[in-house]
Amino acid sequence: MDYPNSIPGVGLVNGGFVDENPVAGTPGSLIPAAWGNSVTQEILNAIKAAGLTPDESKTNQLATAIGALVDFTKMKNTPTTLAGYGITDAVGRLLAVRQIDAVGITVYRPNPNAKRIRVRLVGAGGSGGGCAPVEVSTLRIGGGGGAGAYAEGLYDVTTDMLAGVPVTLGAGGASRTVAGLAGGGASFGSLMSAAGGAGGSVLAVAVGPTANGFVQGGPGGQVVTGGNLTNARGMSGGFAMFNNNWGVLSGTGGASPFDGGASSTGINGNGYAGVRGSGGGGTCSNNTSVSFLSGAGGNAFCEIWEYA
Repeated sequence: MDYPNSIPGVGLVNGGFVDENPVAGTPGSLIPAAWGNSVTQEILNAIKAAGLTPDESKTNQLATAIGALVDFTKMKNTPTTLAGYGITDAVGRLLAVRQIDAVGITVYRPNPNAKRIRVRLVGAGGSGGGCAPVEVSTLRIGGGGGAGAYAEGLYDVTTDMLAGVPVTLGAGGASRTVAGLAGGGASFGSLMSAAGGAGGSVLAVAVGPTANGFVQGGPGGQVVTGGNLTNARGMSGGFAMFNNNWGVLSGTGGASPFDGGASSTGINGNGYAGVRGSGGGGTCSNNTSVSFLSGAGGNAFCEIWEYA
C-alpha cells in the first residue's frame, strides 16, 4: 500500500496530501475512490485475519487485531519443544480457558475454531487424619492429606475430540474422625490420568514430662500418565507433631498446582478443607468427649486452554 503516485492530477505535495488554500488559490489534493477503497480493505483484511467482525461503530479494532496477530505470529514461529508428539506448533491465539470441577463425568467438546488444546489435570486430594475422643492423659494427632498427582499436555484437536471427550473427576477424601481417606483419580479421555492423594495417618500419644511424637501425612498421588508436558506425583501431606515443651500441631494438606493446601490447626479444632486437588488438613485433640473432623481433600480438577 502507498500513496496514489501513479494517478495523474491527485495533487500530492512532497509525496503527501495537502489541503486547499483559498487565500493562495491552490487546490487541495484529491483522494481517488480506488485509493480510499484500498486503504479501507487493507484495514479490514487485518481485522478479519485476527478473527474479528468489522464494526463501523468501533475505532479500536485495528489495534486489537495487530496485537492478536503479532502474538499469534510469534507463537507460530517459535520452535516446538514437543518433538515426537506430532505437534508442529506450540500454540496459536488463545480463544478461551475452560474449567471443569464437577465430580463425575463431564463431556468436553472443544471450540469449533480450536486447533490445539492445553490440558491441566489434577487428581483429588486425600483428607487429613481426624480425632475421636481420647483417653485420659492421651492426645491424638492427625497428619495432612496428600495432594493429587498432576498431568499437563498439549494436543491437536481431532475429529474424535470434537465429538466429545469424557472428563472424569473424583471427589476429595471425606472428613473423618479417624485416619483420612484417599481422594479419587482424574482422567481426560484416554489421553491423561492422575491418581488421587492418600489420607493422613493418626497417632495416639501418652502425655508425660518427656512425651513427644509425630505422624506422617498422606503420600501424594503416585500414578500419573499421558501428559506430554508434565507428569508429576502429588505433594505429601504435612507431618503432625507433639512435644511436651512446645505443644501440638496438626499436619497441613499437600499443595496442588491450583492451591497451596489446607493449613494446620491447633489443639481441639476441626481441620481445613483442601481445594482443587490439594490435601485436607489434619486435627489434634486432648478432649475426652468430643470428636474433631479432619479437613476434606479438594476435588479433582481440569483446566483446558483452547487455541486457534
